[in-house]
Amino acid sequence: MIKVKWIGKYNGNNLPTVDVGSDAKSLPEVTTKSVFMLIPILLIFALCVYCKRVYLGGFAFSRAAWMIGIVIALLFFPVHELLHALCFPAESQVFMFYTMQGIGITCTTPITRNRFIFVNLFPSMILGGISLILFLTIPCTYVFASVIFCAFSLLHLGCSYVDYLNIIHLLKLPRNIVIQISGSKIYWK
Repeated sequence: MIKVKWIGKYNGNNLPTVDVGSDAKSLPEVTTKSVFMLIPILLIFALCVYCKRVYLGGFAFSRAAWMIGIVIALLFFPVHELLHALCFPAESQVFMFYTMQGIGITCTTPITRNRFIFVNLFPSMILGGISLILFLTIPCTYVFASVIFCAFSLLHLGCSYVDYLNIIHLLKLPRNIVIQISGSKIYWK
């Protein structure tokens, strides 16, 4: 059973560290330039809204439903992080923290590259992907539900851009590597 431990606010040095060995290399760090990863996400999302409007019966907008969808999506960010945690091996200890950017998790258990790709992708596909499918399939006459799913999906797909960036870096690495997080860095060997 995975154990989740709350460590409070990340202060730059209070994340758990382990010895990853001298042969370990770190993945590139997330920088402010990483926000450009949002552009393709927003373009894909805009294409989905366009398809709903043109091919799937239209799209009506409700400001109240949009705000409710955003609030619900924000309330689900801890669930997003817990979904990340569920993807780690069963006996892992996961540490949950918060920063000015939001809530995060870390785990020092070594895992395979493909499993770490799954760790990064799973919450986005469950919360963002399923809500996007619901948004696309709900008839336009159900404006309130459609707009709530639209906002919910946009937030959970958009805010996962760091996860997608990790996946892009991981896909460039050999398949048989092991990934391990230590402190604020992700290492591979």
